[in-house]
Amino acid sequence: MDLLIDDVQLWDGTGSPAQPRMSVEVRDGRILWIGSASDWAGNRTNIRVVDGRARTLIPGLMDCHVHYSSPGGPDWIARFTDPLTEIAIRAVELAEASLRSGVTTARDVGAPHAVNIRLARTSQSGEIRAPRIRAAGTWIAHRGTYVSFARQFSDAGELRSAIKAEVEAGADLIKVALAGWNEGARPQGRPEIPFDAKLLSVAVEEAHRANFKIACHANDAASCHIAARAGVDSLEHGMFLEGDDLKAMSDNKTFLVPTMSVWDAMLYYAHAVGWPEARKKRAEDLREGSRKAVAQAMEAGVQLALGTDAGGGAARHGRIAREAELMVEAGMKPTQALAAGTAVAAKLIGETERGTIEEGKVADMVLLDADPLENIGGLRLVAAVFQGGRRVA
Repeated sequence: MDLLIDDVQLWDGTGSPAQPRMSVEVRDGRILWIGSASDWAGNRTNIRVVDGRARTLIPGLMDCHVHYSSPGGPDWIARFTDPLTEIAIRAVELAEASLRSGVTTARDVGAPHAVNIRLARTSQSGEIRAPRIRAAGTWIAHRGTYVSFARQFSDAGELRSAIKAEVEAGADLIKVALAGWNEGARPQGRPEIPFDAKLLSVAVEEAHRANFKIACHANDAASCHIAARAGVDSLEHGMFLEGDDLKAMSDNKTFLVPTMSVWDAMLYYAHAVGWPEARKKRAEDLREGSRKAVAQAMEAGVQLALGTDAGGGAARHGRIAREAELMVEAGMKPTQALAAGTAVAAKLIGETERGTIEEGKVADMVLLDADPLENIGGLRLVAAVFQGGRRVA
């Protein structure tokens, strides 16, 4: 059905200021007309009208780092190893929760059993209510590091094969994970980070040869130093990035997806569940490094895209507003945080027809009972979510 969102404050994501008393007409899933509410000359009897008074309309939000195969919470890692049927059913439920919070597009950057690839295809077919999902398939990590359920390799040949396997499995992007050795797994004489600069350059080359973007997990100082210089499309987490790392990222046009909800949720569970002091200290260190990295990234001209890491860390799904709040607390303006979850996110993901509210673009939009430009927490007050012009929440 055709749609008119009438007499609303419009923040279109293009960089223009918010405009009051605007109307947006949608036909066949796309934005047909935008203008002053008083200038709309259509017939109200032939169109569904949504009252926008005292509301703000923004582009559909994009979560650039999510894992629908885990619910998050204090034991999030264990949930990735649940029975496949349980993971699959849960992924559908969590994706819908994400959609209700205003997320109309998401990157699922790692799942066991390629659950996210199947979820993405099911969403695309319209069988479930979920964001439009770009799936990375399974994480790729050096053997002896990271999590046991990642796709693992030991040399450049196996790394190339792993990336080709993800492409053939139907992934939309590649996700690699730089990390130190698991406890007791480091062979004598081997470097702290075996997924080194040379191997990461192989991964970047292989992914880009296939015209795929590559996202890189880096959450310790050594990994951040390597990933910042490798030419990956996005560096995920980056809590220990230094000034020279961020300069390299800016030169390479590498996006930072800071996933600040990671440490925010960890700090909550550290007290709520009574984690050991070492885990509390880890969360506090992540908070300090993350805030510093985000502030310096803005100064260095690094593009920041919003990602919650819901499921992949302690953060729960459906709470994208909290990530935006944390970005503002770290020094971003509300407009910058909103752009990180809309127009900038669309650039990273490669969504040329989404991310802004402009005539001709796909009508992915969120209607809020608040003004997030005055208080970014207004993202919590979702009145309606539209995906391709259809109200889905």
